[in-house]
Amino acid sequence: MKNKKIAILTPLILSFIGGFLDIYSLMYRGGHFTFLQTGNLIYLARDLINNDYDSVLICLFIFLSFSVGLIIANIISYIFKIKKKEYLINLILLMIVFISIIPNYFFIKTTTFDISYIGVFSLGIIGGILLESFRFSYLAYTATMMTNNYKMFMHSLINGILLKEKEEKNKALIYFLIILAFIIGVLFYTLCYKYDIIIKYIVFIPQLLIFILICFEIYKIKESSDLDEK
Repeated sequence: MKNKKIAILTPLILSFIGGFLDIYSLMYRGGHFTFLQTGNLIYLARDLINNDYDSVLICLFIFLSFSVGLIIANIISYIFKIKKKEYLINLILLMIVFISIIPNYFFIKTTTFDISYIGVFSLGIIGGILLESFRFSYLAYTATMMTNNYKMFMHSLINGILLKEKEEKNKALIYFLIILAFIIGVLFYTLCYKYDIIIKYIVFIPQLLIFILICFEIYKIKESSDLDEK
């Protein structure tokens, strides 16, 4: 039960971060989604038709960085497939902690090369890692794209009502909380943007991730001590 509670906490926090960073990139990083590649591809097609090549370049940067994030996540998953899942998650979270600090230092635009793209590129990598890496042991979910989560929420809800299955109702509740956490992340940054609070720097995001790491570590230590006592 305790294991499940900690596991539930993780997707909620990550979904909040996913919503926060995606609206952050849209409103403060070139007006593009760095996590939602469907929207990014729509922008790409539109900007090609309108000959807006600067925007096209940003779209390509994001798509490339998102692909890099997917590749990194798959490589790490392959290397650690024999290891315990907690170690894999901790490593990926630590990686996101360091990557999420990068955008805070790249805002300057120059005539030769716009180094602010580095911030956009790093956010795209985080999006790819988040999408690929985190698979809830109780149910599959994504921390950055809510369309599939909503589909699974409706599927579980309908099955729970029609078949009267408690397990399906529990899944529906968790999917609902994941979607809600994403929306809260979007609303939180939107309010920060509106009132000019924490607009440029997102250093508290790594702090949330470190909190998740601490939860996992405390749980592993307790689990190990419980096994020793037995």
